[in-house]
Amino acid sequence: MAKSKKLLIVVGIISIIFLILVVFILPTFSKSSVSIPEFPKGRLRITQNEKILEIKIEVANTEELWEYGLMNRKSIPWKFGMLFVFNDYVDYGFWMKNTLVPLDIAFIDSEGKILNIQRMDPCEEENCKIYKSPFPYMYALEAKAGFFKRFGFKEGAKIEFWMEK
Repeated sequence: MAKSKKLLIVVGIISIIFLILVVFILPTFSKSSVSIPEFPKGRLRITQNEKILEIKIEVANTEELWEYGLMNRKSIPWKFGMLFVFNDYVDYGFWMKNTLVPLDIAFIDSEGKILNIQRMDPCEEENCKIYKSPFPYMYALEAKAGFFKRFGFKEGAKIEFWMEK
């Protein structure tokens, strides 16, 4: 009888430890340790000849948001983009460190004209390729790789955007 009481106590203690693990400790491991910053939201319209497309965008308009971009996103919808907004013409390069999916990037002038489009591939090492525009630009639009080809937009297309309230 004493052995069964000891066994019952041991089983009870193990059960309590198991419950503590399940309720308090394991959920912290399943949560992503990467926190994506909150980006302002907006809409963007691309036009070229008779083609018009409107997409949802997130806007990177601060240094912190420029640096983060589309890092750590597991997927990107076709009708979505991230618009980088600069205060003046720049010649910054973009890299793909910690970016999990391939992207297209369009470099855009102050009038909204697409100057150059490039495909950017993910990079896992320290020495990532830098993607630069051959022209100074004021905006850059990142979208899912193949976006511009899929929707039939090329250099010379025009964009306009507005912020959501």
